[in-house]
Amino acid sequence: MPNKVTKAFIKVGFWTFISRIFGFFRDVLLAAALGAGFLSDIFFIAFKLPNMFRRLTAEGALVQSFLPQYISEKNKGTNEQAKKFSSEVQSILLFILLLIVIVFEIFMGLVISILAPGFKEDPEKFQMTIDFASITITYLPMVSLMALWGSIAQASGSFFPLAAAPIILNLTLISGCVLIISELVDPIFLAFMVPMAGILQLIFVGLWVKKLGFFPHFIILKLTDKTKIVWKKFLPASLGAGLLQLNLLVDTILATLVGSGAVSFLYYADRVAQLPLGIIGIALGTALLPNLSDAENKNDLKYINTNLINAIKIGAIFSIPACVSFIILPSLLVEVIFARGAFLESEIHNVSLALSAYGFGVPAFVFIKILQSSFFAMGDTSTPFKVSVLSVFFNIILSYLLMHFFGHFGIALATSIVAYTVFFILFFILLKKKRLTSEVFRKLFLIIILILPFTIALILGYNLISYINFNVYLSLVLLILSVSIIWFCLIYIFGLIKMN
Repeated sequence: MPNKVTKAFIKVGFWTFISRIFGFFRDVLLAAALGAGFLSDIFFIAFKLPNMFRRLTAEGALVQSFLPQYISEKNKGTNEQAKKFSSEVQSILLFILLLIVIVFEIFMGLVISILAPGFKEDPEKFQMTIDFASITITYLPMVSLMALWGSIAQASGSFFPLAAAPIILNLTLISGCVLIISELVDPIFLAFMVPMAGILQLIFVGLWVKKLGFFPHFIILKLTDKTKIVWKKFLPASLGAGLLQLNLLVDTILATLVGSGAVSFLYYADRVAQLPLGIIGIALGTALLPNLSDAENKNDLKYINTNLINAIKIGAIFSIPACVSFIILPSLLVEVIFARGAFLESEIHNVSLALSAYGFGVPAFVFIKILQSSFFAMGDTSTPFKVSVLSVFFNIILSYLLMHFFGHFGIALATSIVAYTVFFILFFILLKKKRLTSEVFRKLFLIIILILPFTIALILGYNLISYINFNVYLSLVLLILSVSIIWFCLIYIFGLIKMN
């Protein structure tokens, strides 16, 4: 990848990795504090509500529809013109978000009955979920505004604030979990920590953008021709970029019908599977978007093709081994990460099943994030939108069918199958649009061939540590380290990576 994109990817990937490490620690403490049953189901539904909309209104739609237009304004005008444009977008964004929060607060009972239809059978669980969600939804305006400011920083080449902001959320929830485990506060305190994290994130990113000199003004609601372009793209961009979140929402809704704990099984499994997606997929997508947007303005198809192929190659190098590991080692991973406190042996088994199913789809999830950046850089939000609508419809049908045979495992498996369908559709559309060339097939084929010796090494190593009954934590570390060395030696020998 060209140096500019590579540096951005490394920066975003590094801080995303740090955030995910804290996120793992957070989920470990959540498992210890809440387990995988009554309380955890309540919190995860309540947390999913603002989190899903965060992905749609913040990292998804807002950044993807706003950033290319902001870069265009910045390139053809002055910094003041760009700041004026961002201020206009900000005023409308705040209005929309406050309206959403008010509507949700009024109709929260209806919202929860849609998100968790299975909870209505237990009045206490249903009411507690409403109480929790009424608190957590206030996180939405703050995190969305933070995303707008963070995307302004990205346009100036500063990827750190938006990539590092999730660390603040994780640290805040970690402190809440510690207090609950210590029996100093009730579990509902954790719901209050979510908007508290939003305030801290807003301050952090706001100070950074202020330092850069691009902080937007707070102005009276104003809709100009330039901002109309952003908001026309907003809805299709939200559904396109929020594809995974919409399908995970379908998973959550159906999981409430499976039985107690199913929501938590899927949540914990998704958190583990999301690690390579966050570090690789989102990092690559974030790094690519500003550069691809600039290349589209210059109609530099060669630059776009080179960047996309290299991004797919990097995504495959990291995501395919992760996929294999999640399928072969789910029980070991879940035991090491979550098996403590209120987390039971039966819950290890159920989370492991979900992890193997979500893990199967990890490469597709990563590739989708990469390919979507190309569409958004072109200003094409309609294609991801149409594909997302079809995928959600397909996911509902397939999940509903499979859950009757395989329970929560079937729901997770359906989501992964749908992800591969979406990937292939987007992939062949970009081939047709000449943003990709057939060179990408050669690189992907070679990686798939090389994954075979990696898989053999992983199976042998896993059987070895199971046979000698070694310390589970040290065994996992040694296994991951040894197969990683083997993998990177293979891809180096076959020229997939170069050492400069």
